[in-house]
Amino acid sequence: MKPFSFVHVADLHLGYAQYNLDVRREDFNAAFREVVDKTLELKPDFMLIAGDLFQQARPSNTTLENAITSFRRLRDAGIPVLTVDGSHDSAPNVITGTILNPLDSAGLIRYLPRHEGACWRNENCYVYGVPNFRTKRRTEEQLPIFLEQNKPTPNPSLFNIFLFHMALDIPSVSHPQMEAEARPELFPEDFNYYAGGHVHIPSAGKFKGGLLVYSGCTETVSYEDAKLEKGFYHVE
Repeated sequence: MKPFSFVHVADLHLGYAQYNLDVRREDFNAAFREVVDKTLELKPDFMLIAGDLFQQARPSNTTLENAITSFRRLRDAGIPVLTVDGSHDSAPNVITGTILNPLDSAGLIRYLPRHEGACWRNENCYVYGVPNFRTKRRTEEQLPIFLEQNKPTPNPSLFNIFLFHMALDIPSVSHPQMEAEARPELFPEDFNYYAGGHVHIPSAGKFKGGLLVYSGCTETVSYEDAKLEKGFYHVE
């Protein structure tokens, strides 16, 4: 395995006009531009977005245009963007879908859950991604079905990444204002890095023989986030 690196970011919430202020919408967009600027400096092999790229499944045209501009910069630099949906930008229904689908079709991102095997590979890594199911009940019912239909196949000769957007029922990472959506037992074994989104507190700890990592958010989404360190992880 050759040396490689990747960026793990989550909970960007693009388009969020917090307090009904356009200036707050621009703050979220500016934070993403900073993420992209820094990623282009770091030159990783790929970027992971662990859900809640957008505040809504149907962002405004302005928000979408800004995101497309940033994704084009990453694509032109040869940096694949691998994503899953979050509780905010997941499809509200099968007719409406999520904006991640057309962005995938345009070749700007790879929305893993819609592809065969829900995965992506290169010479060093295997990345598997699951969709967000919004509630604990639906997660308990539908995640095992998704895993059965799209069987994870981590390869011991590669670095294996499991990409998700859920709060796990683990005291050390649970958020007091957030209901845990999944039991740890629901997640498959044999991954080296479990790349999480949804929990805005950045953390990293041992999990199933690998690392469970939440990158946190990139901008203050709620009052509880105000004093948290913001940003993303660059993993080498």
